[in-house]
Amino acid sequence: MIIDAHTHIDRYTDHLHDALQQIRAHRILSLSVAMDIESYQKNMEIAEHCEYIKPIFGIHPWEAHKYSGNLSLLDKYLIQTPMIGESGLDFRFIKDVNLYKDQRQVFEYQCKWASELNKGMNLHTVGAEKEVLDMLTYYNIRNSIVHWYSGPDNLIKRYIDQACYFTVGIEITVSEEKRNFLKKIPIDRLLLETDNPGGYEWLTKEIGMPNLIFDVLEKTARILKMDSDILENQIYNNWKKLMISEK
Repeated sequence: MIIDAHTHIDRYTDHLHDALQQIRAHRILSLSVAMDIESYQKNMEIAEHCEYIKPIFGIHPWEAHKYSGNLSLLDKYLIQTPMIGESGLDFRFIKDVNLYKDQRQVFEYQCKWASELNKGMNLHTVGAEKEVLDMLTYYNIRNSIVHWYSGPDNLIKRYIDQACYFTVGIEITVSEEKRNFLKKIPIDRLLLETDNPGGYEWLTKEIGMPNLIFDVLEKTARILKMDSDILENQIYNNWKKLMISEK
Protein backbone atom coordinates (compact mmCIF):
# COMPACT_ATOMS: atom_id res chain seq x y z
CA MET A 1 0.00 0.00 0.00
CA ILE A 2 1.31 3.42 -0.90
CA ILE A 3 1.18 6.20 1.69
CA ASP A 4 0.57 9.91 1.12
CA ALA A 5 1.56 11.42 4.46
CA HIS A 6 0.27 14.95 3.86
CA THR A 7 -2.80 15.87 1.84
CA HIS A 8 -5.74 18.29 2.06
CA ILE A 9 -8.59 16.18 0.69
CA ASP A 10 -11.18 18.68 1.91
CA ARG A 11 -9.78 21.27 -0.49
CA TYR A 12 -10.89 19.36 -3.57
CA THR A 13 -14.06 20.91 -4.92
CA ASP A 14 -15.03 20.03 -8.49
CA HIS A 15 -12.37 17.30 -8.53
CA LEU A 16 -13.35 15.48 -5.33
CA HIS A 17 -15.19 12.62 -7.05
CA ASP A 18 -12.25 11.92 -9.37
CA ALA A 19 -9.78 12.22 -6.51
CA LEU A 20 -11.63 9.64 -4.43
CA GLN A 21 -11.85 7.31 -7.41
CA GLN A 22 -8.06 7.42 -7.78
CA ILE A 23 -7.54 6.87 -4.06
CA ARG A 24 -9.84 3.85 -4.01
CA ALA A 25 -8.52 2.35 -7.24
CA HIS A 26 -4.87 2.50 -6.14
CA ARG A 27 -5.40 2.11 -2.38
CA ILE A 28 -3.61 5.36 -1.57
CA LEU A 29 -3.68 5.69 2.20
CA SER A 30 -4.01 9.45 2.57
CA LEU A 31 -3.37 11.39 5.77
CA SER A 32 -5.64 14.39 5.31
CA VAL A 33 -4.56 17.27 7.53
CA ALA A 34 -6.77 20.11 8.70
CA MET A 35 -6.38 23.85 8.44
CA ASP A 36 -9.01 24.61 11.08
CA ILE A 37 -12.11 23.11 12.69
CA GLU A 38 -14.23 23.45 9.56
CA SER A 39 -11.74 21.66 7.33
CA TYR A 40 -11.36 18.83 9.86
CA GLN A 41 -15.12 18.35 9.95
CA LYS A 42 -15.20 18.22 6.17
CA ASN A 43 -12.37 15.67 6.12
CA MET A 44 -14.30 13.55 8.59
CA GLU A 45 -17.39 13.65 6.36
CA ILE A 46 -15.35 12.63 3.31
CA ALA A 47 -13.66 9.81 5.24
CA GLU A 48 -17.06 8.26 5.97
CA HIS A 49 -17.23 7.41 2.27
CA CYS A 50 -13.60 6.35 1.73
CA GLU A 51 -11.69 4.03 4.05
CA TYR A 52 -8.34 5.24 2.73
CA ILE A 53 -8.78 8.79 4.03
CA LYS A 54 -7.31 9.31 7.50
CA PRO A 55 -8.31 12.74 8.87
CA ILE A 56 -6.27 14.46 11.53
CA PHE A 57 -6.98 17.71 13.33
CA GLY A 58 -4.80 20.75 13.86
CA ILE A 59 -4.79 24.49 13.40
CA HIS A 60 -2.56 25.69 10.58
CA PRO A 61 -0.48 28.78 11.39
CA TRP A 62 -2.31 30.72 8.67
CA GLU A 63 -5.55 30.22 10.62
CA ALA A 64 -4.19 30.61 14.15
CA HIS A 65 -5.49 34.16 14.60
CA LYS A 66 -9.07 32.85 14.49
CA TYR A 67 -8.59 30.77 17.64
CA SER A 68 -6.06 32.59 19.80
CA GLY A 69 -8.84 34.16 21.86
CA ASN A 70 -10.73 30.93 22.49
CA LEU A 71 -8.33 28.01 22.63
CA SER A 72 -10.72 25.74 24.49
CA LEU A 73 -12.70 25.35 21.25
CA LEU A 74 -9.91 23.04 20.11
CA ASP A 75 -9.94 20.66 23.05
CA LYS A 76 -12.41 18.00 21.95
CA TYR A 77 -10.80 17.76 18.52
CA LEU A 78 -7.28 17.53 19.93
CA ILE A 79 -8.45 14.67 22.14
CA GLN A 80 -10.15 12.91 19.23
CA THR A 81 -7.45 13.11 16.56
CA PRO A 82 -4.79 10.35 16.32
CA MET A 83 -2.15 12.93 15.33
CA ILE A 84 -2.19 16.74 15.50
CA GLY A 85 -1.81 18.69 12.29
CA GLU A 86 -1.31 20.59 10.22
CA SER A 87 0.24 22.63 12.98
CA GLY A 88 3.30 24.78 13.38
CA LEU A 89 4.67 28.22 12.62
CA ASP A 90 5.17 30.22 9.42
CA PHE A 91 7.40 33.28 9.41
CA ARG A 92 8.00 33.30 5.65
CA PHE A 93 4.64 33.38 3.88
CA ILE A 94 2.91 35.32 6.66
CA LYS A 95 4.40 38.79 6.47
CA ASP A 96 2.37 40.46 9.21
CA VAL A 97 4.55 40.16 12.31
CA ASN A 98 1.55 41.15 14.43
CA LEU A 99 0.16 37.67 13.76
CA TYR A 100 3.23 35.84 15.06
CA LYS A 101 2.05 36.06 18.67
CA ASP A 102 -1.20 34.30 17.73
CA GLN A 103 0.74 31.63 15.86
CA ARG A 104 2.99 30.93 18.82
CA GLN A 105 0.09 30.82 21.26
CA VAL A 106 -1.98 28.40 19.20
CA PHE A 107 0.99 26.21 18.29
CA GLU A 108 2.15 25.92 21.89
CA TYR A 109 -1.38 25.04 22.99
CA GLN A 110 -1.42 22.17 20.50
CA CYS A 111 2.04 21.10 21.63
CA LYS A 112 0.87 20.92 25.25
CA TRP A 113 -1.96 18.61 24.21
CA ALA A 114 0.38 16.52 22.05
CA SER A 115 2.73 16.10 25.00
CA GLU A 116 -0.02 15.27 27.47
CA LEU A 117 -1.67 12.74 25.16
CA ASN A 118 1.57 11.38 23.67
CA LYS A 119 0.59 12.26 20.10
CA GLY A 120 2.83 13.10 17.19
CA MET A 121 2.28 16.15 15.02
CA ASN A 122 2.19 16.91 11.30
CA LEU A 123 4.30 20.04 11.13
CA HIS A 124 4.48 23.23 9.10
CA THR A 125 7.86 24.80 9.82
CA VAL A 126 8.65 27.24 7.02
CA GLY A 127 10.77 30.16 8.17
CA ALA A 128 10.48 28.99 11.77
CA GLU A 129 12.33 25.68 11.70
CA LYS A 130 14.41 26.24 14.84
CA GLU A 131 11.54 27.61 16.90
CA VAL A 132 9.31 24.66 16.00
CA LEU A 133 12.10 22.24 16.86
CA ASP A 134 12.75 23.98 20.18
CA MET A 135 9.06 23.63 21.04
CA LEU A 136 9.07 19.91 20.20
CA THR A 137 12.13 19.44 22.35
CA TYR A 138 10.74 21.43 25.27
CA TYR A 139 7.52 19.39 25.33
CA ASN A 140 9.30 16.14 24.40
CA ILE A 141 7.04 15.50 21.42
CA ARG A 142 8.20 12.57 19.35
CA ASN A 143 7.11 10.66 16.24
CA SER A 144 6.08 13.73 14.28
CA ILE A 145 6.06 14.36 10.54
CA VAL A 146 7.99 17.35 9.23
CA HIS A 147 6.12 18.38 6.10
CA TRP A 148 7.92 19.93 3.09
CA TYR A 149 11.02 20.91 5.07
CA SER A 150 12.87 23.89 3.63
CA GLY A 151 15.02 24.91 6.56
CA PRO A 152 18.75 24.70 7.24
CA ASP A 153 20.48 21.35 6.93
CA ASN A 154 22.12 21.75 10.33
CA LEU A 155 18.78 21.18 12.07
CA ILE A 156 17.99 17.88 10.35
CA LYS A 157 19.91 15.75 12.85
CA ARG A 158 18.19 17.48 15.79
CA TYR A 159 14.80 16.76 14.27
CA ILE A 160 15.80 13.15 13.74
CA ASP A 161 17.01 12.93 17.35
CA GLN A 162 13.50 14.05 18.31
CA ALA A 163 12.18 10.96 16.44
CA CYS A 164 10.79 12.99 13.54
CA TYR A 165 10.11 11.77 10.04
CA PHE A 166 10.53 13.91 6.93
CA THR A 167 8.33 13.95 3.85
CA VAL A 168 9.52 14.25 0.29
CA GLY A 169 6.91 15.70 -2.04
CA ILE A 170 6.21 16.69 -5.58
CA GLU A 171 8.94 19.32 -5.55
CA ILE A 172 11.41 16.43 -5.81
CA THR A 173 10.43 16.17 -9.48
CA VAL A 174 11.69 19.69 -10.31
CA SER A 175 14.11 20.82 -7.59
CA GLU A 176 17.79 19.92 -7.35
CA GLU A 177 17.81 21.34 -3.83
CA LYS A 178 15.15 18.84 -2.75
CA ARG A 179 17.06 15.99 -4.35
CA ASN A 180 20.11 16.89 -2.28
CA PHE A 181 17.92 17.18 0.82
CA LEU A 182 16.57 13.67 0.22
CA LYS A 183 20.07 12.22 0.43
CA LYS A 184 20.44 13.62 3.96
CA ILE A 185 17.41 11.75 5.35
CA PRO A 186 17.86 8.24 6.77
CA ILE A 187 15.74 5.80 4.82
CA ASP A 188 13.93 4.72 7.98
CA ARG A 189 12.77 8.33 8.61
CA LEU A 190 11.43 8.98 5.13
CA LEU A 191 7.81 9.45 4.06
CA LEU A 192 6.21 10.67 0.83
CA GLU A 193 3.57 13.32 0.31
CA THR A 194 1.79 15.32 -2.39
CA ASP A 195 0.25 18.20 -0.39
CA ASN A 196 -2.61 17.81 -2.88
CA PRO A 197 -4.43 19.51 -4.33
CA GLY A 198 -2.60 22.76 -3.69
CA GLY A 199 1.05 21.72 -3.69
CA TYR A 200 1.16 20.76 -7.34
CA GLU A 201 -1.02 23.71 -8.27
CA TRP A 202 1.46 26.04 -6.55
CA LEU A 203 4.24 24.64 -8.72
CA THR A 204 2.43 24.17 -12.03
CA LYS A 205 -0.93 26.00 -11.88
CA GLU A 206 -2.64 22.60 -12.32
CA ILE A 207 -4.75 20.82 -9.69
CA GLY A 208 -2.80 18.05 -8.00
CA MET A 209 -4.47 14.65 -8.08
CA PRO A 210 -3.77 11.67 -5.79
CA ASN A 211 -1.96 9.62 -8.45
CA LEU A 212 0.91 12.12 -8.28
CA ILE A 213 2.16 10.15 -5.28
CA PHE A 214 3.41 7.54 -7.75
CA ASP A 215 5.49 10.18 -9.55
CA VAL A 216 7.01 11.12 -6.19
CA LEU A 217 7.70 7.46 -5.44
CA GLU A 218 9.35 6.77 -8.81
CA LYS A 219 11.50 9.89 -8.73
CA THR A 220 12.57 9.29 -5.14
CA ALA A 221 13.46 5.67 -5.91
CA ARG A 222 15.59 6.72 -8.89
CA ILE A 223 17.50 9.28 -6.83
CA LEU A 224 18.12 6.73 -4.07
CA LYS A 225 18.94 4.04 -6.67
CA MET A 226 16.30 1.73 -5.25
CA ASP A 227 13.60 -0.40 -6.76
CA SER A 228 10.31 1.49 -6.35
CA ASP A 229 8.58 -1.57 -4.85
CA ILE A 230 11.27 -1.84 -2.18
CA LEU A 231 11.00 1.86 -1.40
CA GLU A 232 7.21 1.65 -1.21
CA ASN A 233 7.52 -1.17 1.32
CA GLN A 234 10.06 0.80 3.34
CA ILE A 235 7.74 3.83 3.43
CA TYR A 236 4.88 1.62 4.56
CA ASN A 237 6.99 0.21 7.39
CA ASN A 238 8.03 3.72 8.42
CA TRP A 239 4.36 4.70 8.49
CA LYS A 240 3.47 1.78 10.74
CA LYS A 241 6.10 2.89 13.24
CA LEU A 242 4.15 6.12 13.67
CA MET A 243 1.30 3.97 15.05
CA ILE A 244 -1.31 5.46 12.77
CA SER A 245 -4.05 2.86 12.74
CA GLU A 246 -5.16 1.25 9.51
CA LYS A 247 -8.42 -0.43 8.74
